[in-house]
Amino acid sequence: MKKLILLIAIVVTVAACGNKNEQSEAQTEVNLTEKYLAVKDALVSTDPAKAKAAASDFLKVSKNSSLNTALETIANTNDVKVQRAAFETLSMNMYSFVKTNGTSTVLYKQYCPMAFNNKGAFWLASEEEVNNPYFGDVMLHCGSVQETIAQ
Repeated sequence: MKKLILLIAIVVTVAACGNKNEQSEAQTEVNLTEKYLAVKDALVSTDPAKAKAAASDFLKVSKNSSLNTALETIANTNDVKVQRAAFETLSMNMYSFVKTNGTSTVLYKQYCPMAFNNKGAFWLASEEEVNNPYFGDVMLHCGSVQETIAQ
């Protein structure tokens, strides 16, 4: 009887830990998405100080080295052109992350064909309306929605 009770206690403990890990992974995805969107919004506003602060904040919760390299670049400069170039890399890596891990937030993959001297670049947004982080208020609505990413 003691063995049965001990076995039940172990199973309940393991199951509870498993739930916490699933909740933790979901919370991490939500945190990363929110932090990414804060960086994007700062660049839409052409606010390099705000972008720097948002990237620093993002680094505090990210354990993803592919995201962190671009974030470090954004966090270590006040040059919005450098930040926007690093944001392109961040966007590509964040897109890969959400496509692999899923997202609890509906995201829109948006694309501007004129970014970086007509090379083009994309980003993720939580709203369907295009607000371009590569041009800010110079060409705020330049771009289009290419994909809707949902659970």
